[in-house]
Amino acid sequence: MASDPTGLYIFGFILLLIIGLFAYSYLNTRITTDKRKQMIKAFRAVPKIAKDAPILVQGTAQAPDVLLPTTGEHVAYYGLFVLSKDTAVTDTRSGIGVQINGIPLGTDRTHIDSVEGFTFFETSGDFTVAAGGAYYFVRASTMFAYFKKGMDMVSGLVTGQFAKMGMPEHVIEDNMNFTLAQQALKMLCGFEAPLVEERSHSRSGSWTKTTTTGRTTFSVVTATSRIDSRIHYFMAGYNIPQGILDLIAKRGIVLEDKEEVIVVETFIPLNREVFVFGTFDGDRSIIYADGSVQLSVSYTDPAGE
Repeated sequence: MASDPTGLYIFGFILLLIIGLFAYSYLNTRITTDKRKQMIKAFRAVPKIAKDAPILVQGTAQAPDVLLPTTGEHVAYYGLFVLSKDTAVTDTRSGIGVQINGIPLGTDRTHIDSVEGFTFFETSGDFTVAAGGAYYFVRASTMFAYFKKGMDMVSGLVTGQFAKMGMPEHVIEDNMNFTLAQQALKMLCGFEAPLVEERSHSRSGSWTKTTTTGRTTFSVVTATSRIDSRIHYFMAGYNIPQGILDLIAKRGIVLEDKEEVIVVETFIPLNREVFVFGTFDGDRSIIYADGSVQLSVSYTDPAGE
């Protein structure tokens, strides 16, 4: 019986497909640079702040004062992607590998025996911007909630399938959130940090039972966004910051000695001047509420982007 590990390896691709389908069918719009410039130009011509209308503010990110888990810097906002450099999924496939006239007989069942490594996302949440003597709450969480709502509409079948195969629930959830955050931050701050993946697999077993171990090694070459972004490579027992260790421990993950960890971060230093464009909710908050306006934050004037 031939054992095909492709089903396990495409797990991440399925998640990306979910987001892609959601983005295509649920958003239904694709904002263009010209349209954004037109809306900003219109607001500046008549800077009227009204509920459910576009708003552009320029000010300093003043709260909350949180410590960046990697360096301890004081920041007003951060988003962190944390992953082990190597991950591995081991599955057992059992069945009867007999065919008559090309028709397979018997059963072919796959069960995930173990999962090594991790990927997860962590964020500090919403932040405030002081502009023109007023404070505005930038509700980045509304962007994440919007993508989450769309993803939940189509992800049930996939998550249920992998849960039945033995994939731990927390692994499924962390991978979903990791993928969702990549898409949400791409819209919020232009975040881009493509993962480079190298995959391999090995097999062992008998005629009716085969064990397949699929291993993936990750690397990140570049990380860019309209706000600060960086890539860190750490090693367990050597230089992992306590803040990252705390996030890992919170998830019940135990690192092996010399295990490598990648952290990709995007953040806004405390009191850094930013431009925020989004929808005004009528109560001092700038939110995501419209596919045309969206919600974005940047260091430079979005009218010139």
